[in-house]
Amino acid sequence: MIGFGSLIDAVTIPLLATNHLNIRQANNSPFSPVDDLFTPHEPPVNWCALGDSYTAGPGTGTDYDTDKDCARNVGSYAIQMEAEFPFNVTNDLDFIACSGGTSPDTLVQARDLVPQDRHDFMVMTIGGNDIGFSDIAIECLVKAGIFPGDCDVTLARAKALLADPTFESNIHAVYDEIFAKMEDDRHYQLYHIFYHRFFSEVSNPGTDWCNKKTFALINPRLSRSLRGKINSLADALNARLEEVAANYIRKQQGKASWSQGSRLIAINPDRLTNDAGETYGLFDGHRFCEPGMTQLRDPAVWFFATLAKDSVQRRAVEVEEKAAFLTLPEFAVQSFHPRSAGFRAIKRLLQENLQRYRPAEG
Repeated sequence: MIGFGSLIDAVTIPLLATNHLNIRQANNSPFSPVDDLFTPHEPPVNWCALGDSYTAGPGTGTDYDTDKDCARNVGSYAIQMEAEFPFNVTNDLDFIACSGGTSPDTLVQARDLVPQDRHDFMVMTIGGNDIGFSDIAIECLVKAGIFPGDCDVTLARAKALLADPTFESNIHAVYDEIFAKMEDDRHYQLYHIFYHRFFSEVSNPGTDWCNKKTFALINPRLSRSLRGKINSLADALNARLEEVAANYIRKQQGKASWSQGSRLIAINPDRLTNDAGETYGLFDGHRFCEPGMTQLRDPAVWFFATLAKDSVQRRAVEVEEKAAFLTLPEFAVQSFHPRSAGFRAIKRLLQENLQRYRPAEG
């Protein structure tokens, strides 16, 4: 993991608080909504989910709408949270996330599809497609057996894009547009959710069963080295996103609405802390190649493998919808994305963060 994360720890201004280590309670108890004493107007609470496929939810449950290009599905954490809102109040969701979206694409979403002064908070995932994160999975985990050099080239390109100042400036442009669309008040917030490692910790010998496995027909084999490279890139992406968020928050110093509370909440699901102060990842125990598993398509894995089924049953597609034409592209998009069970965990994490950062006001 590159050393961007330590930069966050140096930020002691109240703007960031402890957003980089989102404290999460044990997730084995029923989630209970609380009264909303934070939103400064009568219900409903209006919110928006935008960004890329890690919010759109390709392959999870049934189609949300008829926009096949964006592959928005009802298993997304956003749709799940709309039905299980963390506050005892009605809510109104605008779900505009689009699979494949880069930061410039999300900037267009925010500019053209987000009304002025409508939303109390927004949630999004962006940054992964800016470095070709989905391409990396295909090049390194599916095609590398045929064109082995492509993986190293793709990884090198991704690292270069991460280090390029344009990566940060593009995301800051999205932040600027989103906050310009909300009232300049501490009650209006953005929650930026990051990404996940695909594989269990490679140093654990219990994962060695995976060394000879492959997502393709023959190669590439999922060696410790290959799995480690992919995990390291996910770590680097999340660390860079932490740095990007921290730099943006610093730029807001002196602004009244930012000095009164957290407005940009950065959520790294691979770097959480439990009640004992221990660091862990949201998908721990549910990644590919976990100790005790024997297959990549184990039901306990929270990611789609190639051509894998969801953790919930999909709606049967009507014959007149030309099922093969419409659903096969989504099967390609959904690979290496969260399944419905994974989005359920992300929903819970977001619920907890909303209750934490939208507190009761005495």
